[in-house]
Amino acid sequence: MQVPHDDAKRVQKLQERDADVEAIKAYSKFAVAYFLHQDSNNPGWRKANLEGPVYIVQRRSKPRYQLWVVQDNASLDSKSELIDDLCPGWELDCQKNYVFYKVENPQEKIRGLWFHDDAERQRMEGALENLLNEIRAGKDEDRHPMGNHQVQDQLYSQFGLRNDQGGSDDKVVITKASLRQALHTLVDDDNFLNAVMQKLKDKSPQ
Repeated sequence: MQVPHDDAKRVQKLQERDADVEAIKAYSKFAVAYFLHQDSNNPGWRKANLEGPVYIVQRRSKPRYQLWVVQDNASLDSKSELIDDLCPGWELDCQKNYVFYKVENPQEKIRGLWFHDDAERQRMEGALENLLNEIRAGKDEDRHPMGNHQVQDQLYSQFGLRNDQGGSDDKVVITKASLRQALHTLVDDDNFLNAVMQKLKDKSPQ
């Protein structure tokens, strides 16, 4: 699914809720959440009193992927959101304008998401299927996202510099989100900027 250009702002906003969010894998600007009630005298689908943007997020730590439905105009401390971890045991069923899914916990109600635009529903369905296939194949376990300090080490080395804070020799995966965060950090790092300036002066013609 194509990621919007203002994805960075959305990531930063989600990081206020969960600092481990590093990327948005899929996004829809609006959906309405439903729960399937099966243990009452009047079973059926009922609104969850939750409607707003939907995100599939990638995290630095486990669980690697989550689906978020965030209440429109909710404050950060309102907890007006639905967050479900993507797991191998998920059961996914989709129809026009609807995504239905059952999480691994049998005590949880089956969820339903209604999308006004079926094209958005199809893109969200495709993203979910791809990530669930990745999780079931165990590919998400092979990825070790690069931490902010490790990206900084890589950037130092690109300029032929040494990061005195030390680093890691582990082979890890760099992401756009971690690179963006590291670059923002280094812009405010006087030691890094002074070292780069000195490097440029040393290479400039005398």
